[in-house]
Amino acid sequence: MVYLFKKKKSANSSSWYLGENKRVDGTSKRVWEKYVGTANAIKKMVENPSLPEEIESLAYGLPVSLLKINKDINFVNIVDKICSKKQQGLSVGEHILVDIINRLDDPVSHNKLGDWFSKTVLRRIFPVKASYLSSQDYWNHWQYLNEEKIENIQEALLPNIIKDVDINQLFYDPTNFTTFIADEHKDNPKGMKRHEVSIAKYGKSKNGLKGLRQINLALLVTREYGIPLWHKPYDGNINDFTSFKFFIQSIRNKIELFLKECKSITLVFDKGNNSPKNIKKVDKDLHFYMLGSLAPSQYKEWLKIPLKMFDVEYKTAKGEITKGNHFRADVFSKRCDIVVTYNERTAYKQKKRTERKLNKALAYLKEAKKKLNGTKWKDHEEVLLRINTNIAQFHAKGIVKWQLKAEEEKLVLSYGKNRKELEYLRSSYGKSILFTDNDTLSAVEIIKAYHDKYIVEQKIKLLKNKHIISFTPNYCWTDESIIVHSFTCVMALLLFSLLKKRINEAGLKLSDEEIVGKLKGIRQGLVLMPRQKSVIPIIEKMDSIQKELYNELNLGKMNKG
Repeated sequence: MVYLFKKKKSANSSSWYLGENKRVDGTSKRVWEKYVGTANAIKKMVENPSLPEEIESLAYGLPVSLLKINKDINFVNIVDKICSKKQQGLSVGEHILVDIINRLDDPVSHNKLGDWFSKTVLRRIFPVKASYLSSQDYWNHWQYLNEEKIENIQEALLPNIIKDVDINQLFYDPTNFTTFIADEHKDNPKGMKRHEVSIAKYGKSKNGLKGLRQINLALLVTREYGIPLWHKPYDGNINDFTSFKFFIQSIRNKIELFLKECKSITLVFDKGNNSPKNIKKVDKDLHFYMLGSLAPSQYKEWLKIPLKMFDVEYKTAKGEITKGNHFRADVFSKRCDIVVTYNERTAYKQKKRTERKLNKALAYLKEAKKKLNGTKWKDHEEVLLRINTNIAQFHAKGIVKWQLKAEEEKLVLSYGKNRKELEYLRSSYGKSILFTDNDTLSAVEIIKAYHDKYIVEQKIKLLKNKHIISFTPNYCWTDESIIVHSFTCVMALLLFSLLKKRINEAGLKLSDEEIVGKLKGIRQGLVLMPRQKSVIPIIEKMDSIQKELYNELNLGKMNKG
């Protein structure tokens, strides 16, 4: 027990101390004492309590949480082993880790990274000045990384990631990110290799933006928490089924690591990756089961199956019902389970969408016919181009038929509905054709597995989120830096997915935004009191959820002076 006692310094002067006794060899002895002050000093302290000289608030919860995940998968050590450098300043792995934490806490460009770093608890953990974290410094460290080393890092991380994760089903999906890299950046007037930007190409943007160069990214994630296991950035003009070859080649070199953890893996992917060669390679080279969808236009006879024969029902968590017809057939030279699915809500939307396109196109063609042979509607080639362009903008090329002819020095336009195409579309409304060579799955399990493809789509959305990770805007202007930037963003997704897994398994069911928001709200206050040389770290006031996160993630260990 701590007690207060007095020591006489002279006949007229005494000082007060705090003391603590413990029993030693059967005798109570004072083992600790601390000078408090004179009676007058204590009186002044009580009557006029001193206020802190300085108080500073640092970001704490999210950085410390991610540091713990880094330790769990040995991320920094693996990067440093593959990308070794002299023992000076931060290592390559530490640089990447600081960048990863920034992408999740407050994504900024590298010329602002030092300012962010100085306002986080990281400055108390990593022995480096904020000014050291410049754009040039990051460029210098990114030179230690290349495509081969990133592949090696991903392979080395795999055993640490999948040991506690279900990899029975894996989801593959490619996406793309538009950039603002203009044509002049490709001119490279100095002929320097480091300024080549061949990866940013014009292609079909998945977000609908046109006229901008883009970077493609392929991603492989687990069904459980969407944990990324592999990624690869590639040229923006390469189509999906071609990029699927890169994936197969890369995973083939890592197949033993996967099969060591799980002997039966089903790969789920979209129809854009289909080709006979790709399907054969997944089977022969990876020994994975496949589950995907088929292009309805290539299997029109299956779309004619009457809805009364759709006797399988799958109900989503939101209560939405998908029906299915299940049978076996040969696709890609393999005997597979086929499930033709039907969703009434999707069918209604698709029907309305087609009707809008059709009505717009027919109304435009009717108006064009009235204008024909007018002032700006005389030249055959110009009118042909104008109509073609507008019909394409309505996305109605297949559903209307039209013809422009020149008869007796006048233009004649005939048009109408493309009844054959419309008949096919009506038979396809709300329908998808799923296939798998995994004959252990029921029809409901097949539908659910393909429906779960939204997991990888959610992860892609997170990469594109401007407030979390923020792959774009892309401040990188060379192939090398774009590749490392992609690596950093996907590794941020990896650490965050593992963090979410830990939080959910602790019983806290929080969304991505809630996790980031609550952890960002956990801050460390640095308090400097008068006559003290060192600051006192204090965690600022937390709400009930933040307290649970603080305890479950054991964040208190780093709250030290």
